[in-house]
Amino acid sequence: MRFFSVVLTLFVLIPLSTFGQDLLRTNITFESGRFTLHGELLLPQNADSVPMIIFLVGSGENSSHRTIYKDFVEKNLEALFIEEGYGILYFDKRGVGDSEGRWQRSNIYDRADDAKAAIDYLKTINSVDPSRIGVFGHSQGGWVAQVVGSLYRNDVKAIASIAGPVYDAELHLTNIYNSEFLCEGETKEKAFEKASKKAQSDINWVSVFPLKKAWRQLKEISDFDPANDLRRITDPALFVFASNDHMVYPGWALTTLNETFPDGVPDNFTLSVIPGANHDLKNAGMCASKEEAEEAMYSEYFQTTFKSWVLNNL
Repeated sequence: MRFFSVVLTLFVLIPLSTFGQDLLRTNITFESGRFTLHGELLLPQNADSVPMIIFLVGSGENSSHRTIYKDFVEKNLEALFIEEGYGILYFDKRGVGDSEGRWQRSNIYDRADDAKAAIDYLKTINSVDPSRIGVFGHSQGGWVAQVVGSLYRNDVKAIASIAGPVYDAELHLTNIYNSEFLCEGETKEKAFEKASKKAQSDINWVSVFPLKKAWRQLKEISDFDPANDLRRITDPALFVFASNDHMVYPGWALTTLNETFPDGVPDNFTLSVIPGANHDLKNAGMCASKEEAEEAMYSEYFQTTFKSWVLNNL
């Protein structure tokens, strides 16, 4: 049984004419097991039965809606859904910001449990519609959303995996290295050979010597495979892939889904490949420089597809 100690601070009414209505932003805390997690709650003012989006960030110690995801959530969540009457909950994962714990010692199921704690917290708020809560995650957060859709399908209305892998951790790491070698000019055959060896070597190495935080995190997730969780998802589920994603190739993802579901991908799954977009859903090439990628615009095709699916399923 979960117990929640909720602290609300910095209660601010911010008139946002861009969204067409006033918005309440509230700093929040909630408990997940023995950890206190900090986040932010966005609710349309004076609204009842508000459908809610919980957003899950990707990997790394700097992944937060306040840092590297700030622009992403403003353009692809707040600008799209606040005006439609949706609320949004962000929270910093364990060991990030003011949240307790260690991100590098948390696996995908730990993160899913934290998302469940966020769901339970939302159900304590009178203005929230508890039957319309969606969990959406980007990158590693997509993996987490998949697990939430599997383990906590009775608590969510829909899940979305945005640029999240649908294959195991070793193949995901191989994918990342394969892109690096391709962008360095290696042939497809040589790049895959080198990437496969490097991924296996890294996983073997961190199992014995997890000396850095990133290595410790890899050790925690190295045996993760979402296949069984994917098979248990019964709610509407959106899987967004990007044609220029260096971390999750759409071809590999679609092949894996076909292997996971030999009788056909379930009807409750919606698969979308965003043309010309990179891992961050910006219009940039797979091998674009950091500066080029940062200056690129978010894909309008993604925003239109994403918004339409959410409005129809949440």
